[in-house]
Amino acid sequence: MAMWKIKPLFYGTIEVKKEQLTTGLDAGLPLTVPYLGFYLTDGRHRILCDTGINAKYIVDGKAWAGSPAEGGEDWVLKSLKEIGLAPEDIDLVIYTHLHNDHAGNCHLFPEATHIFQDAEWKELLDPLPSMVIRGDFDQSLIPELKGLNCQKLVGDVELLDGLTLILTPGHTAGSQCLLVTTNEGVYNMAGDTIHILPIAFPDMSEMTLIDGTTLPITPAPKHWGTAVPSSLVYDHYAWFKSIYRIKSMLRKRALLIPGHEPSVVGKSFG
Repeated sequence: MAMWKIKPLFYGTIEVKKEQLTTGLDAGLPLTVPYLGFYLTDGRHRILCDTGINAKYIVDGKAWAGSPAEGGEDWVLKSLKEIGLAPEDIDLVIYTHLHNDHAGNCHLFPEATHIFQDAEWKELLDPLPSMVIRGDFDQSLIPELKGLNCQKLVGDVELLDGLTLILTPGHTAGSQCLLVTTNEGVYNMAGDTIHILPIAFPDMSEMTLIDGTTLPITPAPKHWGTAVPSSLVYDHYAWFKSIYRIKSMLRKRALLIPGHEPSVVGKSFG
């Protein structure tokens, strides 16, 4: 079995209100979360997970819903350079989903194979009106992706030894998680199926911020159940099924890596 290493890449930040991510909890509390990518290697393969937000989605220092933000192509290139890599070094680019803050810089990797779910592609082609209002998908990516070497998946796939993709819809129709085998255990890289840890672990009373400090937060009432959905879930039935699946496979909390979790910045796993 191949053993992988995971390096989070810091692509920028966005300031949101916490209740946008844990609906109904800590109303009005500002929370700065990172735009993240991840570099994966088993010593042979060089894989990038997610390519961050395109700078055109940050206007006058603000992104979605007027949220203060920074990020873009330069952040991606800088993050790669800091670990000794250039875009041409990447063999595969895996997308947890195709929202503009996860697929916005696909154009930087013309030599790589790009991997996402077929259901995600179809949603990019024909998003719901509510998705159009929020600007979740950047449809200018359609010709970009058509010009790249793309592989569309249908459901769960063992992509490489020690690296499996599982379909976890709810946030989007084609959201997928990466199960990554390491010397520390099997990590679940959850994308935006789980934005931050308190979504999956609603009993948390504090969270670790990007700078390493802690922020007191409000635990959810027990009768709310085993997870708290964000305001960014489009199919709640599918999302809860995905959450139950993820948590049934998870051996300990430390093996979950959410898609915008502040505490992973600057760390390595595996």
